[in-house]
Amino acid sequence: MINESTRQKLIEKILNSQEFASSSIYGNYLSYLIKSSIENKSLKETTIAIEFFEKDSKFNPAEDTIVRSHTYKLRKKLERYYFTEGKDEKYRIRIPKGHYRVNIVQVSDKLYQPTNILKWITKQYQLAIIFFLIIALFLFWFSNQSLQNQLGNYQIIDKDNFIWKEYLQSELPVLIVPGDHFMFNAYIKKYNRNMAIRDFKTNSLKEMEALKIKTSDPSITPEPESYFPYHSIWSLPSLFSILYSVNQNPILRSSSSINPQMLDEYNIIFVGSIKTLYTLKHTIEKSHFKFGISPHKVTFTPPDSGDVLEFSTPTHSTGPNEDLVLVLKLPGPKDNSIMIIASYHSLGAPEIVNYFTKKETHSELKDIFNERIGRTPQYFEILFKVVGIDKTAYSRDILVLNEIKEN
Repeated sequence: MINESTRQKLIEKILNSQEFASSSIYGNYLSYLIKSSIENKSLKETTIAIEFFEKDSKFNPAEDTIVRSHTYKLRKKLERYYFTEGKDEKYRIRIPKGHYRVNIVQVSDKLYQPTNILKWITKQYQLAIIFFLIIALFLFWFSNQSLQNQLGNYQIIDKDNFIWKEYLQSELPVLIVPGDHFMFNAYIKKYNRNMAIRDFKTNSLKEMEALKIKTSDPSITPEPESYFPYHSIWSLPSLFSILYSVNQNPILRSSSSINPQMLDEYNIIFVGSIKTLYTLKHTIEKSHFKFGISPHKVTFTPPDSGDVLEFSTPTHSTGPNEDLVLVLKLPGPKDNSIMIIASYHSLGAPEIVNYFTKKETHSELKDIFNERIGRTPQYFEILFKVVGIDKTAYSRDILVLNEIKEN
C-alpha cells in the first residue's frame, strides 16, 4: 500500500513533467480523478461532467463526449510519460478502460519479469543483440520507406502547417460542426397532415415562435430531425482526410446542437451555410465582417478605416452561379481556435474547403499573405468569390484578406 508522502511525490513529478506541464487542463483533470478516487467518490461520466467540466444538470453523455474524449487523451499522455520520463518509476497511475477511478500500482521487480530477462540477455549476448538490432533497424527502414511511398498517395499536411497547426497538433478535442438547416412542422390543410417545412426566413426557435404568433398557428413545432445541405456534407471528406492523416479523431456535432459553453472546450471547425451558424454567428463579432441573409450581403469595415466595403451575391440557380464564402480563423475564448468556412450557396464552401486542405495550394496562400500583409498570421479573415455552374466551381477570387489580432 502506497503511503501519502510517496503518492504526493509521484503526483507532483507527473504534473511537473514535460508531458503535463504544458497542458494544465489534463494535469487538473488527473488531480481531480486522483482526489475523487482517494475519497471513494462514485466517478460516473455525468458526475465528472458537472463537477469538473462545469456542465449543468441537462448534460447528456450521448450527445456530449467531453468526458470520454478527455479521459482517452489523459490515458495516452500517461502512456507517453511512462514510456519516456517516467520509465523507471516504481509506482504507476492507471485508469482502466471503461472506468474513471484511478489506481496506483507497483511495478513488479521479480526476477522473471520480461524486462529483467532482457537485461540478462543483453549482458550475456551483447554482440548478438547488436546484430539483431541492425537487422531490425534495416527491416524497419525498409518497411518505413514502403509506408512513406504508400502515404504519398494520400492527402497529408505537415503538422506545422500555418493554417491547420492548432488542429493537427490539438491537445483539445477537435469538433467539426456541419451546418444544419432549421426545420419546423406545421399542419397543411391541403394535404390534411403535418409536414416538415424549411423556410429561409425562419432560422431559429425564436424566429419560429415569432412566426407561430404571427400566423396564430398552434401546429407549428420544431422538427426533431436535422437537415444538412449540400455544402455542409460535401465539405467534410477533405477535413477528415487531413485530420485522420495525423491520427486526430474529430467529433461531429450539428450546428443547431452547439451551445455557448462548448465554444471553449474544443478546437472548432464549422462548414456549411451562413444561415446555419446559430450560436457560432456571435464569434464573427471578432472579425470585421457582418452579413445579411435576405438579401445575401456581406460588409467589411477595415480596422484602419471607417469606409465600409459591401459585397452581394444573387440567389442560387441551376445554371451559372456566384457565391460569397467567409473564411475566418478566430481565437477562441480559452486558448482554442475557431475556424469558420461558410457560404450562401452550395457552390462555395466545398470549393474553399478543398482549396484550404490541398497541400499544393498552401505555398500559394503563404505567398498571398506575405504579399498583402507581410507575414503568415495565426488568425485571419478572408472573403472569397466563387463562380461556377450549379455546384461545380471553375474560378475563385479573394475579395478581402486581413489579419485578426489575438487581443
